Order: sequence, then C-alpha cells, then structure tokens
Amino acid sequence: MCEIKIVLADDHQILLDGLSSLFDKQDNILVSGAYANGLDLYQDLKNTMPNIAIIDINMPGLNGIELTLKIKREFPAVKVIILSMFDDITHIIQLVKAGVSAYLFKNINNYDLLNAIAEVGKGNLYFSPEVSAKIAEHAKAEKSKQYQIPTPSLTSRELEILKLIALERSNAQIADQLFISERTVETHRKNMLRKTNHKNMVGLLKYVIDNHLI
Repeated sequence: MCEIKIVLADDHQILLDGLSSLFDKQDNILVSGAYANGLDLYQDLKNTMPNIAIIDINMPGLNGIELTLKIKREFPAVKVIILSMFDDITHIIQLVKAGVSAYLFKNINNYDLLNAIAEVGKGNLYFSPEVSAKIAEHAKAEKSKQYQIPTPSLTSRELEILKLIALERSNAQIADQLFISERTVETHRKNMLRKTNHKNMVGLLKYVIDNHLI
C-alpha cells in the first residue's frame, strides 16, 4: 500500500494531537510535520515534502488562504486539505479558487476524514456534502445573475421628472417647477424611454414603479 505523507497546521494543539494520534494508527499515513502556524509549515516544506497538507484557515503567521496560494505556486504537487470551522461561502470559494483539493468542516468524523485523504491522495477532489451544497447554491446564484437584465441607470434629474410625470404634470409645468426649458424636459423623456426600451410613458411609469425607482 502506497504511503501518504501528511503535514498539519493548526493553532489548536489539541487538534494537532488528535489528528496525529488518528493518523499514527493508519498503516498508509505518515505525519511528517505538525505546526502551530502556517508560516512554520511553509518554511519546512522543502524538508518534509509531503503529499498532502491539512491546514486550518484562521492561523498566525500565514492564514489558510495565504498558505494555500504559496503551496500551490511553489509546490504544486502538494495537495491541500482545508479543515476549518468556517462554513461561509466566501471562504469556501476563496479556497477553491486558491487550489485546495478538499474543504472539510472540523465536525467531520474519522471515517469521512480518512476517506477524504484517500480520495485526495488519488488525485481527486473531495468536498463534504455541506460544502458541496453551498458551492452548488453559489454556482446557481451566479448563473442566474448572468441572465438578469440590468436595471437601466436613470439620473437623479430624470427620476425627479418621472415623479412629476406620475403626478400628471405637463412638460410646461415641469419646466416651470424645475427652472428648465420644455425642450430639456422633452429630451429627458426621450432619454428615459431609450434607456428602458419603452415606447411610451405609460410603459415607462409601470417599469419604474415595478422596480421601485420612484
């Protein structure tokens, strides 16, 4: 059976001790280094040359994102597994983009952790069901944004004129109230119709009301 060399980084000694104890019982896993911060792990990588680095996100020296970026840039063969309490999509996406092979929560059981290591050791990605669900939800939201029609940007003056149009003011009345010419009012009307792709003011007013612009 092929041996997997692992290094660990976490600022909680009790977690390092627990992981080391678990891996020492496995015939195919060798812990070649355990560190209380990301910087120490990084500086010792040339000596340990592991297959996998299991790291936390919130650490002194180098945090998980910084450490992952450095590892993947300088030691691309080393796979990175994140083991963290952070369950927000921002951290997950940042680490996925940085190149991690697995993202796991610290409440993972021993069986699933060992399974994740085995999958990553074979060159596969591994994300816990909770992480996979968050990634899928994020991807769906991002995809839906691509199909959303952006709301046209109306100027404050245009919105001011729209409010007066909604009050059934004529061009002359609007011009008098805003101290501008009727021609300027008409120009604003045409610009608003063009921006929102409407043919008349009825459609435009319905549009701005539906989008809570006035």
